[in-house]
Amino acid sequence: MNRSLQIKAGLTIVILLFSLYGLLPTFKALSVSKADREAAVENHDLAAEIAEIDANAIKRGLDLKGGMYLVLEVDQEGMNQSEAEDALMRVKEILYNRIDKFGVSEPEITTFGSSRIVVKLPGLQDPERAKNLLGQTARLEFRMVRPDAEIQPALEKMDQLFLAEATEAVEETVDEMAAEAGDPEVAAEVTEDVDAALEEAEAEADSATNPFGELDDPLATDDSLAGADEAFLLEHPFSGLLLAQPGVIGSTPLFVREENVARVQAMLDDPRVARKLRTSEFQLEMEPMDFGQGQQLRPVYLVETKPILTGDQLTDAISTANPERPGLWQVNFSLNSRGARTFAKVTGENVGRFLAISLDGRISSAPVIQGKIPSGSGSISGSFTNNEASDLALLLRAGALPTDVYIAEERTVGPSLGSDSIRMGVNAALYGSLMVIIFILIYYRMSGLVTVLALLSNIIILMAVLAQFDLVLTLPGIAGIILTVGMAVDANVLINERIREELRKDKTIRASVQSGYANATRTIVDANVTTLIAGAILLWFGTGPIKGFAVTLSIGILTSMFTALVMTRVLMEFLTRNQGQKKMSI
Repeated sequence: MNRSLQIKAGLTIVILLFSLYGLLPTFKALSVSKADREAAVENHDLAAEIAEIDANAIKRGLDLKGGMYLVLEVDQEGMNQSEAEDALMRVKEILYNRIDKFGVSEPEITTFGSSRIVVKLPGLQDPERAKNLLGQTARLEFRMVRPDAEIQPALEKMDQLFLAEATEAVEETVDEMAAEAGDPEVAAEVTEDVDAALEEAEAEADSATNPFGELDDPLATDDSLAGADEAFLLEHPFSGLLLAQPGVIGSTPLFVREENVARVQAMLDDPRVARKLRTSEFQLEMEPMDFGQGQQLRPVYLVETKPILTGDQLTDAISTANPERPGLWQVNFSLNSRGARTFAKVTGENVGRFLAISLDGRISSAPVIQGKIPSGSGSISGSFTNNEASDLALLLRAGALPTDVYIAEERTVGPSLGSDSIRMGVNAALYGSLMVIIFILIYYRMSGLVTVLALLSNIIILMAVLAQFDLVLTLPGIAGIILTVGMAVDANVLINERIREELRKDKTIRASVQSGYANATRTIVDANVTTLIAGAILLWFGTGPIKGFAVTLSIGILTSMFTALVMTRVLMEFLTRNQGQKKMSI
């Protein structure tokens, strides 16, 4: 065996051994039973072990592994074309950062049209968590809480704003009730009762110095419009939904019942509110407070409109256990130098006041400032679970979305569909390969066996490349593998036929083999390179299934050329090394 052949043989053996080693995690991942994966949900050590195996195994796409498909709509209202394009690309970049930190392997994020982003998350186990993660703006702001003395004037402005439309709505309802009564006399009585209740409420409102009652006073619990509470609510459409008890929680004397939260929030979201209040705004707390006996109340804060700090100045955020509330978690954050200076200045000038930490327009907490905080670090506490705190920290690290994002479409691909796709795809590949192998063995005999070994090695090397370079195997990718097998067979057919031609010229077996490879090499390279160019174009410009097909096709072309021109030649020259050999099984 000459020196060149020895180098080729050594290279072939090394590549095959390396490929088999690279596929070991994939074989281990396939051997993990469904029961073990279910048990891993409760067993953290087992979960970590399986996660490590899966991380090194071949990654499967959405169509094979299951997962989630989302179409996100980017709110571009009021933007010109340049601003809209910039917002779309910024949202895409931030989503990449969020998903990358979320731990989903091989996500696919592409723009669609001028305002939509398509997100594919293979193997996702918690769709609801992912939707919250992708759709949440994560706008972090630090705002000073306004003094209690400013609350009453702000409430009066809110009542004035919504008074006209509330009165109109009640009058329409009264007319409907009167019409439903049918009998004119009954209708007149209904109208008189409501008018009397309204007059009584107006008189009480005029004489009252504080429109709020104590926490245990029921407000707006009756659906009828004949009660005095509803009449009071008519005169105070916003403040009538609130409860007040000064001193209960120092940072806020205002609360709203949980059943009225959506109604209050809708009022606060009205764009006219900002113009009415100007320098301040009301914000609800993220979580309700339990006052016993099933009474869930949500604190309401009056905060400054202009934040003193935003999440743009955060440098890090991590989730940790809350030492003051066992079982709950918090997010510790740190600010950059500029943010730290601002934070130290504000906390030093406002000792004794309350500082609200706002997330997407909801108050997470409002601690009292005990003293100057020069370190530029703090914590965001609340009723966070481990996952919620981790996701919040992730959102803060990845950055806030520049505009609102809505989920326009969502589809979940179940693991069963992925398993069916794998089974059918693998079966198609096996049956096709088996038919090719039978034909080759019958037609080329011993040389056909060399071709079969090359085909099997080709698939092993191709799959190892997918595993080692963290590439994704998709259903179209399996089609690419099948096509690769066909092209590899074509290359070997060319070589075998060239060798046959040389043997017909009465050349020696060794000379025929060498001439056969020399004459076939150029044809094989030309055919494969042109196909490789097409695959590269598909890979560059294609998305989704087209890209998955192009990946395996492009890799398969390279591996098939190696196995056809290097590996089979090593085997053929080894089999024909005897100078006196007179016959060749081909």
